[in-house]
Amino acid sequence: MCGVVMYSDLLTQALGDGGDDRPDDQLLAELVDSRARLHATGAAAPVAEALARELSYDGALIRLCASLDVRAAAAWFDSPERERARLEQELVHRGIRLPGPRPFPA
Repeated sequence: MCGVVMYSDLLTQALGDGGDDRPDDQLLAELVDSRARLHATGAAAPVAEALARELSYDGALIRLCASLDVRAAAAWFDSPERERARLEQELVHRGIRLPGPRPFPA
């Protein structure tokens, strides 16, 4: 068996069962908060912490998108930067502009 764990596998585990019935405003607040945490440290974060922040952001992004009927799945994060950009763009099309700089390069 291969010992390499893909980011999409970690994201799937982080999302758990995927059931989230919180209102959209709470999901948006979680997304904005997780986005802000990506920039919270002035120094470079340890790898594990940086990974946890990315998983938190991407999980929040998937949950909000799913709530808004935007097709989103952890399995599509084989190229995380590309999938984040796509989902963020889908939010923009729905009138949701996230504050602050893009946390990831396009």
